[in-house]
Amino acid sequence: MSSIMANDVRTHYNRSFATLRGIVEAFPEDKWLEAHGDVYYIPCRIAYHLATYIDRHMTDGFKDREFDAKCPYGDWRKGDAATLPGKAAFLAYFDEVTDRAQKVLAAVDDAGLAEPIEPERERLGASRLALHLYMMREICAHEGELNKMLIDDGLEDVWVNK
Repeated sequence: MSSIMANDVRTHYNRSFATLRGIVEAFPEDKWLEAHGDVYYIPCRIAYHLATYIDRHMTDGFKDREFDAKCPYGDWRKGDAATLPGKAAFLAYFDEVTDRAQKVLAAVDDAGLAEPIEPERERLGASRLALHLYMMREICAHEGELNKMLIDDGLEDVWVNK
């Protein structure tokens, strides 16, 4: 069974996960829970959104109607500086999420990428590959936001490409 495409999918997820971790590590503690312009743009809130999004869509959390309530810091949309985690707590949660995601990714093969997506997620595309492409778009868009916040704070942006 071929895994050429599946290996590419895994490689780019791993780079995205490493980029997000690097971004989080680069944020100074005093900026991590600080709004950058709009209350939506709290670095922790954006990173937490990505972690919950990865968990929801890669580990079948989308099937659980109570998923957001079960997340350790609740629904990311309602998160603010008082309820969101510090960097260390976030990274511990992110490690749990990526561990679960890695188990799912280990089972991905090229044939599986061509399988149809669940009816509940047809808005993301027709195939399992479409789900992963959509996930990459989501991750990259928010990593861009976070990197812009780093730059605005006078720091270097983070991009992992190996």
